[in-house]
Amino acid sequence: MIDTNILLAWSTLALAVTLAPGPDTLLVASHGARRGFRAGIAVVAGIQLGAAWYACLFGLGLLRLLVAIPPLFMAVKLLGALYLAWLGVQMIWKAAHKDGQQVQETEHTVTLGRPLRQGFLSNALNPKVAVFYLAALPQFAGTGNDAPAIGALLIAIHSVIGVTWLSIIAFAASRARGLGLKRTFARWLEGATGAFFVGVAGRLAFDRN
Repeated sequence: MIDTNILLAWSTLALAVTLAPGPDTLLVASHGARRGFRAGIAVVAGIQLGAAWYACLFGLGLLRLLVAIPPLFMAVKLLGALYLAWLGVQMIWKAAHKDGQQVQETEHTVTLGRPLRQGFLSNALNPKVAVFYLAALPQFAGTGNDAPAIGALLIAIHSVIGVTWLSIIAFAASRARGLGLKRTFARWLEGATGAFFVGVAGRLAFDRN
């Protein structure tokens, strides 16, 4: 049985991490603003699949193995950086070149596979997420035989908090589509998100930690 104080402390930390602006928040907002609430929620679902992926890695002890083997960690880090850079460039290109009719996609014309996939890959290929879980979870889950199960529970709590907050972001961004400046807003947000992703990719690729 996990102590209530530990749950409260972890929930507070998870909330602070979730509320901090980052790739997940911007990706959800971008899809919600350009393609509507359903697309934003698809990104949220993909992000949570990424969280489930890390829960499995932690439960099987593979997360520690990932960080303990420098070449493996470097490979994942570079793969993640390349994906974020590619995604960012794509978003900048679309923001700069899509015409008004394409910008105003409706809820019924949007396919959800791509936002779901983008949400998953942006989370699963971000080694900073792995480092955070590996550094923080042992402080709360301990090192006993039940540590993997407790760690998976704590990640699940983080996921619930993330789903709640990111769903609010998706809803707010989708409502912004109804404003008079919706085309300008959607294109600006997608372009800014793309630039942010390219910056994150560069920092990730050249970060030695």
